[in-house]
Amino acid sequence: MFNHAEWARYLSQALHTLSSARRDVADGDFAWACFKSQQAAEMAAKGFIRASGGLATGHSVVKLLADAVLDAPDHLTRCARELDKAYIPTRYPDAYDSGSPHEYFDRADASMHVECAAGIVEHLEHEVPHDPPGP
Repeated sequence: MFNHAEWARYLSQALHTLSSARRDVADGDFAWACFKSQQAAEMAAKGFIRASGGLATGHSVVKLLADAVLDAPDHLTRCARELDKAYIPTRYPDAYDSGSPHEYFDRADASMHVECAAGIVEHLEHEVPHDPPGP
């Protein structure tokens, strides 16, 4: 049985984080927008798995989508790969030989990450089972 309350908790946070990522794009905080987009997709996928009664571990959106046993369209799987690439290097200067993460991400990167996360969240929303009608 799908736990709609658990899904609602995770979906609420995923949407809130995605909204924050959109504000970061507008404010020019592109690395943070990329990271928050990854987090939004991760939260939505984990919420779907948990609401389905599964165990959601790790941070890979690709893995979490596979664990959710969803037949995600190819473009969303590619998006999940791009989002996974944003998990570490958007935050840690030692991911690069020089410079800081905010110097490596631009508006195009951030916009793509936000759109990818939004697509994954939307796909998961459409996969939520509807409760059967009552007696």
